Amino acid sequence: MFYRVECMSSDLPNDLDVEYELTRFVRRVRARSLRQLPEIHPSLDYGTFLFLIAICDAPDGIRGSELAEGLGVHKSTASRAIASLEKLGLVSRIPDPDDGRAQLLVAQPDARAKLEAYRSRSHQRFSAILSDWEADEVSTFARSLARLNDAAEQIP
Repeated sequence: MFYRVECMSSDLPNDLDVEYELTRFVRRVRARSLRQLPEIHPSLDYGTFLFLIAICDAPDGIRGSELAEGLGVHKSTASRAIASLEKLGLVSRIPDPDDGRAQLLVAQPDARAKLEAYRSRSHQRFSAILSDWEADEVSTFARSLARLNDAAEQIP
């Protein structure tokens, strides 16, 4: 159990600390994800899992440099994660049809299927969490999260 520490000033009322609540939720989602990662591969760690998600979300493949940039990590970090995913048999490389010198990273069909099953279970769990919310509350929440994410993407 984590306890809130009052250590930051905010323009929000004391009982509405958005950053604290988001951190609390992300911590819970990460802990649940860690428990479910062995269903994708027994040796998959959380950091590498985030790379796998990004690769699966690029249906036609993605260059390693684009992956690093998109995840906001150094190329060497991406290189290590990619090597790990290849070693686990979750990702492979194919020639880039637009540039014969480059390669694209693609998820193996089995990895893609396991990630889709993971996402389906996650969606079911989230639906259960929101089951007692009114439809307009869920819509407002979704729009607010989208607005938050859009604003966050604009700030370096």
